[in-house]
Amino acid sequence: MSRIIMLIPLDKDIGLTSIGLSIIYFFYQKKIKKKSVQSILYFSCTQNSSNSTSHVINKYFSKIVHTVDYIDFSKVLFNSPEYSFLLNKVIDEHYNNKFLRELILIEGIKNNYCINSEEMNYDISQNLNAEVIFIANLENSSPEYIKNKEKKINFFLKQKKYKNILGVIFNQINSPFLENKYDFIKKLIVLKKIKNETKTIVPKKILKNNFFSIIACIPWNRNIVTTRVIDLFNFLNIQHTNLVQKKNHIIEEIIIFDTHHLNLLNKHSLNTLVIVSFSRVDVFLNVLNCNVNRSKVKCIILTGILKLKKNIASLYKFLIKRSISIFFTEKNTIEILSQLQNFNFDISVKDITYIKKLQRYISNFFCHSSFMFFKKKYNINVIYPPKEFCYNLKLLSQKKNKRIILPESYEIRILKSVAICSDSNIAQCVLLGDPKKIYSIANDNGINLKKNIEIIDPISVRQEYLARFLEIRKGKNINEFSAKKQLEDNTVLATLILESNHVDGLVSGSINTTSDTIRPALQIIKTNPQSLLVSSIFFMLLPNQVLIYGDCAININPTAEELAVIAIQSADSAKMFGIEPRIAMLSYSTGCSGFGCQVEKVKEATSIIKNRRSDLIIDGPIQYDAAVSNKVAKLKAPSSPISGSANVFIFPDLNSGNIAYKAVQRSSRIVSIGPMLQGLRKPVNDLSRGASVEDIIYTIALTSIQSE
Repeated sequence: MSRIIMLIPLDKDIGLTSIGLSIIYFFYQKKIKKKSVQSILYFSCTQNSSNSTSHVINKYFSKIVHTVDYIDFSKVLFNSPEYSFLLNKVIDEHYNNKFLRELILIEGIKNNYCINSEEMNYDISQNLNAEVIFIANLENSSPEYIKNKEKKINFFLKQKKYKNILGVIFNQINSPFLENKYDFIKKLIVLKKIKNETKTIVPKKILKNNFFSIIACIPWNRNIVTTRVIDLFNFLNIQHTNLVQKKNHIIEEIIIFDTHHLNLLNKHSLNTLVIVSFSRVDVFLNVLNCNVNRSKVKCIILTGILKLKKNIASLYKFLIKRSISIFFTEKNTIEILSQLQNFNFDISVKDITYIKKLQRYISNFFCHSSFMFFKKKYNINVIYPPKEFCYNLKLLSQKKNKRIILPESYEIRILKSVAICSDSNIAQCVLLGDPKKIYSIANDNGINLKKNIEIIDPISVRQEYLARFLEIRKGKNINEFSAKKQLEDNTVLATLILESNHVDGLVSGSINTTSDTIRPALQIIKTNPQSLLVSSIFFMLLPNQVLIYGDCAININPTAEELAVIAIQSADSAKMFGIEPRIAMLSYSTGCSGFGCQVEKVKEATSIIKNRRSDLIIDGPIQYDAAVSNKVAKLKAPSSPISGSANVFIFPDLNSGNIAYKAVQRSSRIVSIGPMLQGLRKPVNDLSRGASVEDIIYTIALTSIQSE
């Protein structure tokens, strides 16, 4: 199974491409066990002209790295349908590659690319359960500046409750180009004044109380930031001659040969690029021929050449003898100069020699930092991201492809959900209602109901189920007239169809009450022989994990025995959906700190569960804060087996459970799927009357999975 690491930028100018390429180099050299073809997957969350990483990988590292090029979050709004579509694409890539690659490396969204970059980076990383590396820069390495930087990062991390943080990489330390925006020519001037050696105060020595680990501190290096003739050629994309042998010549100065051509005689000129209009080439050659410092000219761009002529061959021979590279273009001097102003030492124009040098330089700092940041520090079973959970629901349901009946077939949300489920093969949905009316509603609302979606007309089948209904309800003082009257309720009829094994599950409740859905199920389907009662759970889709709440819909005041059954049912349901249960038996008391009949009930229920199911990780009685916070757990329950990481919460009664789930759902504005009923012989699930189309689709999917 592959590791997934996401690089999240905290500043604008951080050298994200350099860091990404260096991590790929580090992993491939030291951590990849099977150096097979494309053992690493890389993709960026933005795809635009300034994204250099994909370009470099595709050009030089395609044998070891596979790239994904069609994901771009920069043009969508957070939580929009377009965003959800892209996030599902990312999860698709994760699922398709998690057993093929050893490393999945994701480049996050820069904060100047998108107004919702912080929210998106957080949501993407948490839903993929990715290990997170933050990338920041340091304008200078003074203790005061580093302390202020630390405060900013700490404040950011307090706002965004990231899980699985590997640490922070500080890059571009003491770079002269962070404070102000320089154009290319000004940068060359600055570089000439800087000495080669770099002295950096390592932030690790200053940051003593930080709660994030430092992976690496990478000083800006004068020797790395160089511009060579080959780089300019790649950037300008113009014709050249005599370049092959001279491509590594360094360019440190640019001169425009016009009225200031005497600059060529400046004794301080060094590694110079000269831009010459072809109309002045004769004057230039005379100056160059007389100049004792002509060896300082490394490259010439001849502008305004419309067509190469034989009579300039002597010019090339003259320059070639002096080891000067020659570019020529139809563009004029102003156009070339303007183009050069945008050159920003972009790594995409560098060749493989330079890139490998850069990778070795940066990854060397990884080697000298703690190797612990490349080791997993968490139990992956504890955290189940919500989008991954939903994606897994659909996958499991597609494998089952069960028949699910929906009696509320005149509701627009139901018809939309059925159409999507049919298109996605999530389930074989069966609608109960008048076909003409159903198709009329669908057409009026632009819903494409395929002909293979089965529709059962209740009028034509009610009589078939009358005898069975009377048999099931005998002894309940129900006569034939009363039975026929009850069968006019589509939910009752749909429940009978399910009981008769003509479908595999039932979903209702979008326009009916919970009792209207559950009462027929209890009367007709009845409990599983192994179950003492029917209970319910909600899947609470928090921003970074999925929690299970039970029982929040059925049992008003369960006994200790019933509470134990609810907990065991909920744990087994969790396992059914890929969640390794860590059960908290909730109370207003933790351990032995409180007294009262409610506390004793929870204590007894916990004891029953431990005796019956020693395989389950459980603690109780325990307060909610001690169940979800490791820090609180250390204070209130230091020996708790769940250690503040519970994911299944059992409430002592319906009052507390129902209030809690609605408070969390509405206050946090999260999706909650349920109630999912447990303990019935066949799956029947209720919908909230405010359920969205997405909620209904997920409920259909989990009903299909339950049917096994």
